[in-house]
Amino acid sequence: MEIAERFAYHGVSANLISYLTGPLGESTAGAAAAINAWSGVATMLPLLMACVADAWLERYRTIVLASLLFVVVSSSFSALPILSPAPHARIVAF
Repeated sequence: MEIAERFAYHGVSANLISYLTGPLGESTAGAAAAINAWSGVATMLPLLMACVADAWLERYRTIVLASLLFVVVSSSFSALPILSPAPHARIVAF
């Protein structure tokens, strides 16, 4: 499961600046700030969740819940309309 999480993180982070500045039309400074915030939350959130898991959840229940959450969030990215480009946006391939 850890390797899938790493692939997802690095895959999103590599393409996020192009997506935010291209189809979504955000400024470069705004996109950089959003990416820094996203990276910080993605880095620090496991520490918070580890405390929650140790305090209230058992080991196997934590693994099952985290795996289900990962699958649901990963599969719902394409279903969110906010993540799809506007109909008039032009996508530029490099």
